[in-house]
Amino acid sequence: MNGNKKSVSKLKSFFTVPVIITSIILAIVLFISIFAEWITPYDPEEANLADSLCKAMEKGHILGTDKLGRDLLSRIIAGARSSIVNAFLIVGFEMIVGIPIGLICGYYGGRLDSFIMRIWDIVCSLPSLLLAFVLVAAFGKGTYSGVIAMGIVYTPLTAKLARSLIITEKSQVYVEAAKSLGYSDARIIFIHILPNCITTMVAQLTLDIGTAIVSMASLSYLGLGVQPPKSDWGSLLKDGMTMLYQQPMLLIAPAAAIMITSISINIFSDGIQAYIDPSQRRLPSFKEYRRKNKDAA
Repeated sequence: MNGNKKSVSKLKSFFTVPVIITSIILAIVLFISIFAEWITPYDPEEANLADSLCKAMEKGHILGTDKLGRDLLSRIIAGARSSIVNAFLIVGFEMIVGIPIGLICGYYGGRLDSFIMRIWDIVCSLPSLLLAFVLVAAFGKGTYSGVIAMGIVYTPLTAKLARSLIITEKSQVYVEAAKSLGYSDARIIFIHILPNCITTMVAQLTLDIGTAIVSMASLSYLGLGVQPPKSDWGSLLKDGMTMLYQQPMLLIAPAAAIMITSISINIFSDGIQAYIDPSQRRLPSFKEYRRKNKDAA
């Protein structure tokens, strides 16, 4: 019974009203990004100069059109796929590269750990976007160059997190037991220790998705990320700035998409953190506290 009560308490700490609302928003964004090809009302890349700069709700265009007559809502939906997919690619890159490096450095320590951590310290000391600009300039403009550049920028923080977690875990009794049974270091690190660290990493990686959306949008806004005729929310922002006075919706719509999505991811990540870490959970109000004491009495 006590275990069931604790499970219910943990679920209540996660399923708060803000988390439920943001979960619905994120589910809608994911649905749109997955089925973008089927739900766009118009071809997002098809120009129609006869409908240039239509206002919202004019000629069947809910959000209006850009200077080439392309439907803004369709471009926002198509841009959602690029923005979400690129963010997941960035986080996937930092997971594949950063987590193994952090686990190995934390498990073995020594000179290898000191050398790699000093490199990560140098990378972390540089402004993230400035470093990304330099890397994109070296790799060349484009979507994949931007993804790799941002992945390199985020990898040190993920590696440091994995390292700190394994340093704590490797002194646990189950690790000593695994060593006494003759298990290899690779099995101990990735089969026994990693599953006990992954829950904490999930909250940070979820938060990184929101940061990656904003960072990739920044690269595209500066013309270093997604290249025309493809678009994402950052490139739509760039186009909207040039037509701000003629058609403000061209700027407002992608800005709202970025803001709502990134804020929703941050709130959802906080909910995950509260579910994992008891110290982050919401304390009961005074009325709830008094009612529990009366029920206990």
